[in-house]
Amino acid sequence: MVVETPETIVRVRRPRTSRVRGGWGLAAWFLLPALLFMVVFVYIPAGLSLTLGFFHYHLLGVDTTFAGLSNFAAALSYPVFWTALENTLIFAAIMVPLTIVLSLALGFLLHVESRFYASLRTMVLLPYITPVIATSIGWLWMFNPQYGILNAVLSFFHLPTLQWLLSSHWAMPSVALYTLWHSLGFDVVIVMAAIGNIPSSVIDAARVDGASSWRLFRKILGPLLSPTMFFLVIITTLGTLQAFSQIYALSGGAATAGGPSYATTTLILLVYQTAFQDFHFSYAASMAFLLVILILLFTLMQSALAKRWVFYQ
Repeated sequence: MVVETPETIVRVRRPRTSRVRGGWGLAAWFLLPALLFMVVFVYIPAGLSLTLGFFHYHLLGVDTTFAGLSNFAAALSYPVFWTALENTLIFAAIMVPLTIVLSLALGFLLHVESRFYASLRTMVLLPYITPVIATSIGWLWMFNPQYGILNAVLSFFHLPTLQWLLSSHWAMPSVALYTLWHSLGFDVVIVMAAIGNIPSSVIDAARVDGASSWRLFRKILGPLLSPTMFFLVIITTLGTLQAFSQIYALSGGAATAGGPSYATTTLILLVYQTAFQDFHFSYAASMAFLLVILILLFTLMQSALAKRWVFYQ
């Protein structure tokens, strides 16, 4: 009987380069469908839209001429464009701070292991998975000045009733109220997941050292949660700058979308109306490109400021 010793065993190893190449090739095959989808439905339409902004385009493809920067100049000189830009920034200024503060508060409040709080977590997340248009119809009834439940609650507490969506002053806050109700659940779930990843020993040690709740949050929990909060700031900003469905539905649909008196007209809604109601596709493409620049500037600004308050482990 011959026993093989380690000295007699010959191991055949594949070259490292071949394994690496095989791994990259397999990864490329798996990523190919997603890449093709992005190219066909994202990158190519985006490139065509950008190109379209430099032409006077006719829907039937006739008399299409090069326009240079005239479409962009016309958009910047259009008063409604600046009104839409102001509304977009106001909407973002309302939504981003409220979303971050409320998601933090609810995340800490609901991060408790009990049946009661499990039901509350489900109730908080449930609006996020509901269709925007369907729930907007329900909120139209709630916002009704005559028989809506919101004014009924205000009347019960002897407070003045509001015109809500019919008022140019309260229309945008009303849309923000609905958007906050619909989208907050996602942010709360993200915050709860981040809180769950914090070691309990760190919190217990701070408690033993006599740290107050505010000092515990400011010195320990805040820095540990800062990457998650930065992520939520980015996606909330991007979502509010591109909000369309709820604004379109709550402001009356195709006939009166963006009203009253352009109070809820945002940039993305103005792009839609210009392209698919007025059929000025080149003009709409130029405004869409300006919106992309605005989103890019906000993202770069937030990334630069994040270096001061985001701490990675």
